[in-house]
Amino acid sequence: MSHPRPLTYGLLAVILGTACGGKIPFPEGLAPLESNRADWPTEGQERISTAFGTEEERDDGYTWGHARGYVQQPVSAVYSALTRPRVSANRRSLADYSVERDVEDYPHSYRLHNTVEDLLTFEFSITWRHGSLDGDEDDPEEVGSRWQKTDGSDVIELQRGSVYTWAVDDDTTALEVVLHQRSLGDDRDIVETYLADYYADILAASHGDSLPEYATGL
Repeated sequence: MSHPRPLTYGLLAVILGTACGGKIPFPEGLAPLESNRADWPTEGQERISTAFGTEEERDDGYTWGHARGYVQQPVSAVYSALTRPRVSANRRSLADYSVERDVEDYPHSYRLHNTVEDLLTFEFSITWRHGSLDGDEDDPEEVGSRWQKTDGSDVIELQRGSVYTWAVDDDTTALEVVLHQRSLGDDRDIVETYLADYYADILAASHGDSLPEYATGL
């Protein structure tokens, strides 16, 4: 599935400026951000179902996207895929990124320092954390993941998300993804495209395949 380039901040950001922003506190925990409103695809089918909307009152409003889907691999394989920074990165939209590892007290954590080049260049950082929710890191039944913008340009004012991953059976894993976004771009397009790309990366990495390539980005 092909999608248009999601980060269409260019002209608007030129008009409004590229505020430097600052550090944003990242609450502790691995729990999902909220209950997922997406339907499930046909059980076991390797695709995602999605739901989208806006929240006008909470945290000054944002666009939200929810996704549910399956991967025909054990949880351990999907967990390994989730903890790869390149799977996490929004590669379609980035000119560059670097990885800072072990940034928080979780089994897996890293910070992605991202650079976007459109009509202007801006930078921002996303912090990721992952861990088993059942205490077994080597062979988990449930995994929690959280991410959030923690520093950088206010072109992206808010980005945060969660993934709840659990075993349907020994060979099938279920995913529930939540994403919140507020920026100077088309947030619905950004959220929709990223959820599709993120699932495609998880799917490829879980099966040991090469990650998708894009005409723009990395």
